[in-house]
Amino acid sequence: MLTEQDQAHIAAAVAYLEQPSFLFRVADVVGKPAHSLMNRLPARAHELIGKATEKALQRALELAIFSLGQASEQGPSPGMHSASAAMVGGLGGFLGLAALPLELPLSTAVMLRSIAEIARSEGADLTDPEVRLECLSVLALGARMPAPIDAQVLEEPNNLQGESNYWSTRLGLTLAVRAAAQAVGGAAGKGLVTRLAVESSPVVMRLLGLLASRFQVVVGEKAMAQALPVLGAAAGAALNAAFAEHYNQVARHHFRLRRLEREVGAAQVQQAYSQALVSWRQQTLAKD
Repeated sequence: MLTEQDQAHIAAAVAYLEQPSFLFRVADVVGKPAHSLMNRLPARAHELIGKATEKALQRALELAIFSLGQASEQGPSPGMHSASAAMVGGLGGFLGLAALPLELPLSTAVMLRSIAEIARSEGADLTDPEVRLECLSVLALGARMPAPIDAQVLEEPNNLQGESNYWSTRLGLTLAVRAAAQAVGGAAGKGLVTRLAVESSPVVMRLLGLLASRFQVVVGEKAMAQALPVLGAAAGAALNAAFAEHYNQVARHHFRLRRLEREVGAAQVQQAYSQALVSWRQQTLAKD
């Protein structure tokens, strides 16, 4: 049975996960409304963002598969990871958009470790390859996109799939994560895990493609701010701290929902989420 506190957690998750706009945090850092940044990126920046995102996800994938499950004791807190991300972000603030290919893989690796610690704090088992890849999938839950990312979600009936940005995304990612984890686990059982074998697996490549389509949205928002010529190292550090904290928030809500599902059952949590979603939309319309 869900408690009042559980219901409050679910309502908070709805409010954040259904409209996860990193641009609000960007505006707080650089002092400009989000729409004023949209035309700041030069044409060549889009290619740079794509390459930086691909490199960052490749590094994060290696970390998720080969490193996250090795530590048996709790690591540094998410707050410490945010501070580390801020230090890396100072480089981006000093060098601007040109530093993104170097800074983003480092920032993403730091963020993934923070996400893993949050998952662990909510009872997730990081020795399970599927859980570690689920930590990686959080990077795709931080962007707002209107449609499901994978048509296969239609194969799993759920009254939230057509209503919820978070749930439709999560269902598609779950299928991809499960397939990739089975491939990794199967290879591990035969002693065949190598970086080349894992990274070239079709199901793993498919998962990376799904992640990139959404993670790149938030990276692009970050890049808009980094393109400002007057950003500076201090603002760059603050921007990266906000970037990391955004994904910490997504991870807290996601893995808390997952814990509640284990405790009371997925059906109860989904029903409560659906009810909270209706209330949140009503409140949003009333404000508009």
